[in-house]
Amino acid sequence: MPVALRSIDYKPEPRATRTVSPGAGTVPRADDFAAVEEFLHLLARAVRQFHTYPPASPLCADAVAACHKVYATLERRDRLIVRVTPTELIVDDIGLGTGTIVEHEIVRRLHRAHIASIDFDRSASIRDFSRFCADLLSSESLAKTKTSLVELLTDHGVETIVPHLAQRPEVLDVGAPAPSVCTLVENERRRRESAYEGNAPVNHLYPPDKGWVRLDPASQFDIVSLTDLAVLVNDPSDVATILLRLTDDDGGTAGAGGTALEQKFTDITTLFSSLDPRLARVMFGKLARAVLDLDPERRSALLQRTILPGLLDGRADGNVLRDFPDVDLAESLCLLLELETAAPEVLTAALNRLDLPAERRESVVPLIDEKLRARQSASERADDAGLDRHARQLIKVKDAPGKDFTEFAAFDLSMDEQVASALGGVRDDIRATDLPVTELQCLRSLVRLEPNVTEVAAFLHKSLTIFGELEGGARWRDLSAQASSYRQLAAELRERRPDVADAIDHAMAAFFTAERALGIATLHERDGAGQGSAGALIEAFGPAVVPACVGLLDDPTRQARSRSLATLMCAHAALLAPALVQELPHCGVAARRVGVKVLGFAGAGYETAVADQVEHGDEPLVREALRALARMGTAHAASIVTKQLQTGTARSRAAAEEALWHFPPARAAALVRELLGNREFVLQNPATVTHVLDRAAKAGFDGLDPVLAELEPLRFRFWNPGLVRVALKAREMRAR
Repeated sequence: MPVALRSIDYKPEPRATRTVSPGAGTVPRADDFAAVEEFLHLLARAVRQFHTYPPASPLCADAVAACHKVYATLERRDRLIVRVTPTELIVDDIGLGTGTIVEHEIVRRLHRAHIASIDFDRSASIRDFSRFCADLLSSESLAKTKTSLVELLTDHGVETIVPHLAQRPEVLDVGAPAPSVCTLVENERRRRESAYEGNAPVNHLYPPDKGWVRLDPASQFDIVSLTDLAVLVNDPSDVATILLRLTDDDGGTAGAGGTALEQKFTDITTLFSSLDPRLARVMFGKLARAVLDLDPERRSALLQRTILPGLLDGRADGNVLRDFPDVDLAESLCLLLELETAAPEVLTAALNRLDLPAERRESVVPLIDEKLRARQSASERADDAGLDRHARQLIKVKDAPGKDFTEFAAFDLSMDEQVASALGGVRDDIRATDLPVTELQCLRSLVRLEPNVTEVAAFLHKSLTIFGELEGGARWRDLSAQASSYRQLAAELRERRPDVADAIDHAMAAFFTAERALGIATLHERDGAGQGSAGALIEAFGPAVVPACVGLLDDPTRQARSRSLATLMCAHAALLAPALVQELPHCGVAARRVGVKVLGFAGAGYETAVADQVEHGDEPLVREALRALARMGTAHAASIVTKQLQTGTARSRAAAEEALWHFPPARAAALVRELLGNREFVLQNPATVTHVLDRAAKAGFDGLDPVLAELEPLRFRFWNPGLVRVALKAREMRAR
């Protein structure tokens, strides 16, 4: 008799059915159904964008924003419930999405993820929809790990979009039950029904959402509960395997029968205890034989971890011992000596718990006494080293997955001088703890674990308060170390949880105000130790210091600190340059001068940002920008300076000419050859060319003969004295 089981409660519940009459007509659409349909199409488009582009891409952000904008118009609904079928979504009993982007991007993925329906709450935010799109795609790659979409969304703190998993029944083959077994099942049902009142609540051994049973049509039963199944199966090991399958554990591996019995032993005894006492006694007898059939090692482990503690605690687990043969019962009870430090006294309590008949008790007690005497003799022969080794084995704790500490619960606490001293030491250690640093470490761990960015913001606010305490105590080293740890955490979470990483960056920038930038500049001016502390703080906070430094540089009332702050920023140019490039277009002239100087120290890669400042009307800024390009010394920077020499104003050309000589010698020589080879430039700027020739002669550049030879014929242009001087200078340089 094959049985598809999803109901595992003690009392059968009436089955709910839904009748659909053919030709009953179509369900009228709601007024906002068109908006619902548009929302689902936009959500599917957002999923496609997340599949095509990185989650941080503007295309993904725009797609989610459009989806959320349409969803916000569904004002008449507190929540939107969407059911999932293999080919379409159903809203208000109307199917949509077949053959469209909705089916390809949403329906198929949800169906593969075993999602039956989704509830979209009215308060769902843009972040919630973004996480839904990303997690829907991630759930496909995590299928082998049994991580569901529901768990992913929960881990990321999404509470407004709730998927509901489809129920997957387990098909169990229990064979054809004998008529006598069927009679037992019917009697048990009548007994349970009479024990329940009409409106009494139903107790469930497992979650009640696995709620219906489909039977072979030839079966006389309409519904089967777990207690019925326990009688029908008639083998405790098979019942344990069934329970293991119902909880989605792996019950099909080799040798899983013994493992299932160990894992589900308490559930089995609970089921058997709910039966009629006479039938329960029979089932416990079968359970006792199943326990005795286990391997000796497994049997001992089950006795020590479950059965014997259950006996002492008065649970049903210990009832199985009553059906053990006398020798096995005595041997099992003696295992208590390995769990308890109360020696033989605990055996008396265990015997009393079993409530054995007087005759059987009289036969069991001598067996126990014999085993105790044998154990005592063996103990006396053991040397001290053996006892110490055994004691160490008992208290050894290994950090390994699946370690069970249940057996330690039976030990008594021994309070001696050593223990009292250790506890007193804990108190002293607590007093000696660096509370601010410890709090920050705890908060940082919470930020790493918390998926909800709102909760993360609260943790970060508390962290910034403690940062202020460290600053007030001039604990620069601790402040630097903690800030650096938070920045490293942001980098670690950047890919997996970008919203949390952004929250950390914003918090760091909010803490580093212009006042704190002024304090660091003052610290840098103090002495060598102050310079080291200031540098460490800049390294720790990283790009978060840039907005505050820019604000301080643009403040005309605090220009006295600009020089030291500029020196500090140049020393950490490579770290600050990426954030500085973003700030340059929005800051004042004073901050731009320092900014381009810092970019010059940062080196290659920032030529374009500096070149944008060359066209500025502020002459000192232009000179600083050209010097920064010369400091970079790259071919791109050289081309920018050359262009300024050729097309700039008279002042900018002079600054560019001065910058030319700050390039590396080889690069400067190449620039000179390029300029002198530009005949149009030579004809229009003879004075500049003369200056270039003078400096080139002093610098001793090689390889200029070809371009100098082209300049000599200009001496015949006697109507232009400037060009004649250029030609004579070229002849003079060639003659050397």
